[in-house]
Amino acid sequence: FFTFFRTCRGNAMLVGVGGSGKQSLARLAAYISGYDVFQIAVSSTYGVADFKENLLSLYTKAGAKGQPVVFLMTDNQIVKEQFLVFINDLLSTGIVADLFTQEDKDTFVNAVRNEVKATGQLDTAENCWDFFINKVRRYLHVVLCFSPVGDKFRIRARQFPALVNCTQLDWFHGWPAEALLSVAQRFLADVPNVAMDLRGRMAHYMAQAHQYVSEASQQYIESFRRYNYTTPKSYLELIALYKTLLAQKRAELQAAKERLQNGVEKIAQASAQVADLQQNLREEQIVVEEKKAQTDALIHSIGKEKAVVDEAVESSREDEEAASKLQNEVQAFQEECTRDLAAAEHVIADAEAALNSLDKGSLGELKSFGSPAVEVVQVVAACMTLTASGGKIPKDLTWAAGKKYMGNVDAFLKSLLNFDKDNVPENCVAAVEKEYISNPNFNVEFIKNKSSAAAGLCGWVVNICKYFRIYQVVAPKRAALAEANRKLETANKKLTGIRAKVKELNDRVAALEQSFMKATEDKNVAIAQAEKTGRKAQLADRLVNGLSGENKRWGQTIKKMEVTGGKLIGDVLLAAAFVSYAGPFNMLLRNQLVEQRWRPDLIERSIPMTDGIKPLDLLTDDTARAKWANEGLPIDPLSVENGAIITNASRWPLMIDPQLQGIKWIKNREEANGLVIVQQSQPKYIDKVIHCIENGLPLLFENLPIDIDAVMDPVLGKSTVKRGRNTIMKIGDAEVEYDPKFRLYLQTKLANPHYKPEIAAQTTLVNFCVTEKGLEDQLLALVVDHERPDLQEQAAALVRQLAEYTITLKELEDSLLFRLANAQGDILEDIELIENLEETKRTAVEIEEKVKQAKITEVSISKAREVYRPVASRGSQVYFLIDNLNALDRVYHYSMANYVAILKKGMDTTPGGKDESNVAQAERLGEEVDLERRVELLVETTCYVIFNYVAQGLFERHKLIVATQLCMAVLRSKGELQRDKFEFLLRGPKEMGVDNPLTEWVSESVWGSVQALKELEDYASLPDDLVGSSKRWKEWMELERPEDEPLPGDWKRMPEFDRLLLFRALRPDRLTAAMRKFVTNMIGAKYVTSQPYDLERSFQDSAPGTPILMFLSPGVDVAGSVESLGSKLGVTSDAGRYVSVSLGQGQEPIAMNALTNAHKNGGWVLLQNIHLTIDWTSGPLEKRIDKLAEGAHADFRLFLSAEPPPALERGLPISLLQNSIKLTNEPPEGLRPNLRRAYNQFNEEILESCAKQAEFRTIIFALCYFHAALLERKKFGVGNLPGATSGIGWNMNYPFNTGDLLCCGQCAVNYLENNVKVPWDDLRYIFGEIMYGGHIVEDWDRRLANAYLFNYFNEGLLEGLEMFPSFMAPPNSLNHRQVLEYIDETMPQETPVAFGLHPNAEIGFKLREAETFCNSLVQLQPRESGGEGGMSKEEKAKMVLDDLGDRLPEQFDMEDIRSRVDEVTPYVMVAIQVQYQHN
Repeated sequence: FFTFFRTCRGNAMLVGVGGSGKQSLARLAAYISGYDVFQIAVSSTYGVADFKENLLSLYTKAGAKGQPVVFLMTDNQIVKEQFLVFINDLLSTGIVADLFTQEDKDTFVNAVRNEVKATGQLDTAENCWDFFINKVRRYLHVVLCFSPVGDKFRIRARQFPALVNCTQLDWFHGWPAEALLSVAQRFLADVPNVAMDLRGRMAHYMAQAHQYVSEASQQYIESFRRYNYTTPKSYLELIALYKTLLAQKRAELQAAKERLQNGVEKIAQASAQVADLQQNLREEQIVVEEKKAQTDALIHSIGKEKAVVDEAVESSREDEEAASKLQNEVQAFQEECTRDLAAAEHVIADAEAALNSLDKGSLGELKSFGSPAVEVVQVVAACMTLTASGGKIPKDLTWAAGKKYMGNVDAFLKSLLNFDKDNVPENCVAAVEKEYISNPNFNVEFIKNKSSAAAGLCGWVVNICKYFRIYQVVAPKRAALAEANRKLETANKKLTGIRAKVKELNDRVAALEQSFMKATEDKNVAIAQAEKTGRKAQLADRLVNGLSGENKRWGQTIKKMEVTGGKLIGDVLLAAAFVSYAGPFNMLLRNQLVEQRWRPDLIERSIPMTDGIKPLDLLTDDTARAKWANEGLPIDPLSVENGAIITNASRWPLMIDPQLQGIKWIKNREEANGLVIVQQSQPKYIDKVIHCIENGLPLLFENLPIDIDAVMDPVLGKSTVKRGRNTIMKIGDAEVEYDPKFRLYLQTKLANPHYKPEIAAQTTLVNFCVTEKGLEDQLLALVVDHERPDLQEQAAALVRQLAEYTITLKELEDSLLFRLANAQGDILEDIELIENLEETKRTAVEIEEKVKQAKITEVSISKAREVYRPVASRGSQVYFLIDNLNALDRVYHYSMANYVAILKKGMDTTPGGKDESNVAQAERLGEEVDLERRVELLVETTCYVIFNYVAQGLFERHKLIVATQLCMAVLRSKGELQRDKFEFLLRGPKEMGVDNPLTEWVSESVWGSVQALKELEDYASLPDDLVGSSKRWKEWMELERPEDEPLPGDWKRMPEFDRLLLFRALRPDRLTAAMRKFVTNMIGAKYVTSQPYDLERSFQDSAPGTPILMFLSPGVDVAGSVESLGSKLGVTSDAGRYVSVSLGQGQEPIAMNALTNAHKNGGWVLLQNIHLTIDWTSGPLEKRIDKLAEGAHADFRLFLSAEPPPALERGLPISLLQNSIKLTNEPPEGLRPNLRRAYNQFNEEILESCAKQAEFRTIIFALCYFHAALLERKKFGVGNLPGATSGIGWNMNYPFNTGDLLCCGQCAVNYLENNVKVPWDDLRYIFGEIMYGGHIVEDWDRRLANAYLFNYFNEGLLEGLEMFPSFMAPPNSLNHRQVLEYIDETMPQETPVAFGLHPNAEIGFKLREAETFCNSLVQLQPRESGGEGGMSKEEKAKMVLDDLGDRLPEQFDMEDIRSRVDEVTPYVMVAIQVQYQHN
């Protein structure tokens, strides 16, 4: 591939589906060649200017700098088709128009000027520019990666030839089996714990599984017209998912196994301890008894000893009391003495203080006095008196004797300090007191003035005397105290002995008590140990017995897990294939892939797997399903599978969700996590995307279109790079830090989207389209809620309860295992743990019992609800019928929400219920009917209400088809529709080449049909009976209306459906009439009777969020009908509440402003001709209608009108069609319905407005008949219509409409009132040449119209004209209502005679009608049941060609013919030429 990079102008066009490796190969080749790779970074604002700037940079790099570069571009990056204009120029000439400014050119010319000179050329501007362009084409290599899917590649290749002519095309086909096998072997090589030979078988399986999906995808498009793609990228995703899922499931299995093993081991340990604990308990009980006996003996000994002690204590109590009394007395006496002595203490202190004031100097000074004062002398004399030895007071107390007395001053002072104050003779003290102290001047203060030494001696004398007098009182007390202390000592000695003895006895008792305490403690320890052992034994017993069921179940589960572990390889293979590939398919193909392809292939290759394994067994469990159900996910198998795929897929899920079931689940599931919801149509939505990626928030893209913005490619593909610790995602030109918690969900409301293979490779498509059974269950809940809300509430509560029980049981078991796993030490020591385990077990048992009871209740509730299943079943059938109607016309799209609303309306209007307020007065029964009858009425009423709702928006040509399809669906549900007969009715096969003995009246085509019909069992005798009873059969086949007559012979006793096959074979021209009659007999005439256009009736079903869409037909005045209804309801433009906008160029802003204003303030808006602005309709208008219900005023209504776009033009937006009430206003099929419709354009008021009422009424009826005949005559053939084979009806197609009719009616009034007689000529001219004639441009058609007018408008009309055989004009005395009744009662069956045609005139159009009818029915059949039902154009063409090829005769053998010619005559030559032409 990279070799052409080396060549000049080497550009490549890589064509292949997305995910086939185009970009990877281009990058690899560029890397090998050493070239840079450049890709544009598409952002939400990327446009032409940005693209031109990028191209300019490439020119600079390649041309100016000479750097080889590869410009890699995918078709998804072509956000504007104008990009291809530049690329086409770049590839073809290298010169891109309007890319370079003159300044750019000058810069490039100057950049290469030197190189030009080096080549020897003149460096002119022209030469330099050519050199620059050639250099660019040499160094710039364009690689385009396009997908061949769809029409875009073909259209672009034709519009821009250089894409093909100037590139090397390289087609990327799907990988062959060898490549698939090689890739799988390479990536599976590192899967651990897998044998080598098993890896090979696994690789083969993966390759084969991928190929099976490719086959299923082909079957999907053939059978269901739905697309799915498999690409190499999806195959690589399968392998990656398998490796991830296998590792995850192995880890989960191991963790679960270890938890269970731990629980089993803990229970086994407890079980093993039970016997030991019982033995220990018995031994400990013996010890306890021994300890009790020892303790009792000690109690007896202590009792004896204590009695002895008590006796000794009692005997010592008297001595104790006496000693105590004596001690108290002594103590009191001692305290008294102490108090007295305390009083003397300060006296002694004063004396000592007085002495301390003396010193040697002061005493020497005193001694030196020659004749001191009398008081000084007295002081010394007092001292001599007090210190007199033996109480002999000296006689000489003079100063001289005193001086002598003082002698040695130190000795004197010392003698005073050591004076025995307690033994002073009393006479000495008395003498001192009498002789000296009594003298007033004998005080310290006075004497201090004389001599300080004398003052000190004075103070000592005074205080010694005071002390003596105090001591005289204390001394006897001291003696008494001493005696008392002696007695006390004697008593204490005695008491001490007694106490010693008592102590000895008490010590003995204490020792015994200590022994008793020890024995008691030992006994208590023994008892506690025994009790502990007993408790442990009891706990172990409780644990073992309480968890015995879990122990057994866990053990069995562990064994299963051991087996499962070895089979995970195959189980995960199946699950990974299911997650990777099954999402886009419906239930049928999913089961087919699993049951008939993948699992048998696993078994055939002997890959270990669990017997009968289903993907859901590995991908989810009951708990997860219960949680999903609580979150709003339907519980039908398809939805559960989708939930498993979404939660296990490695790629982002893209939900195909027209019924909005998946998005409801996702919203409930992620709401608590901060879900962000965006639409691609929102401005700057990419900012929200970046916010979610950076913050790890879940993001929901709702209502995605077919084309997803290229700026989202990195997000869809999870294109990230590592930078250090951060993960970076580049979105456009912004680099975003990627949070691994980010989750993306994608959703589209399109029922059958055709996404490109790139999208299928980048995302996991998940088909949420509801199944018939799933919808039936949902509708059953709706019906029961309407009829028995109490029962439905019980059922809903029961479902929630069962889900909660399932979740709780799982949580309880997890709690058990968690507690067992985290138990520390001896589990039997943890009473709280055991009690918690028991409580958990008890709760689990209670819940299990509740679950059993709930199951019983569920059965009874389900039985009660099943009564209403016929209503739900019919509702489901009808929904899928109308959901497939887009096969007839692409405007037939209906939303589930509108369908449910109409179903509820049908139930509300069903008679025979408790509340008949919503039932039409004429249909009310006035009483409740029995349940069986009520269900019948519900089925009948809801079915018709829904059918009528749909029929009001059906084109006339489709109404009988839809009624027939409904009828067949009802018969099929009852088991009354045989498939082979129904196939014949649809196909009308023919077996040509069989001799026809009845050529006179049976055509070869009919005879071929008879031969094909005889292959069916009940019709084997038909050919013979046709021959044998040819007369009767001929008469029947020549009848004008054979459907009203019995069949010949025993054939008339055939079931009515079987008779239809005879019409299909023998009278196909009457098949539609016979079918109309059959449908009438089976489900009622109202299903085949067209309801007139009634905007007022349809308005009742509208809402602010539900617009009314009216399809335009020739002459239909939509604005008039809306304005008329508005006037009746008070909504007019004069009041500012009604706005009408006819869309066209420049009207879009006006329309949007009117819509916004009315949406906010109330009012009606009519937007006409929205098909003319299809871009605006598919853009802003569609987005606005999607959100119409949000914030709308209660009086707001939106009306839309459009023509159904032709097949080759863009259709109206599907979401707009789904959300709208669709109305058609076409002329009905049949003369009678057209006549009724025309006559209903007038009312009694109009008929009475003319003075000549009789004439006017008659003329109006004739005019209505004329109008109906003109319209209905078109069915016989219009010559100028595409594909027309007959012009029996009209030579040209004319848009006759009700406006012509009403104008003619007004002209009739004017001419009648202005003329005495009826001016027939004037009326015929006005009607035939002006009003209706204004449309007619072909002479023969004008002649035909005038012929009708001459026949109907003449004097005979007033006298009672026969409009056609057996139908007279009504009397002019009848009012409007009576005329309508007259039409219904007297008008015979329509025949060509009513139009003035031969009876055989209708054969041609009836045959065409029957063929179209049957082909349309085929289109509505599911492919798997209807063969080539709903075939593509190519398939139809191939079928026709094959059929023609089979019917052509053998070619002439020209060599043989020429060899037999003897003479070549002119006749022979002509014959040979004709044979050549034939060949």
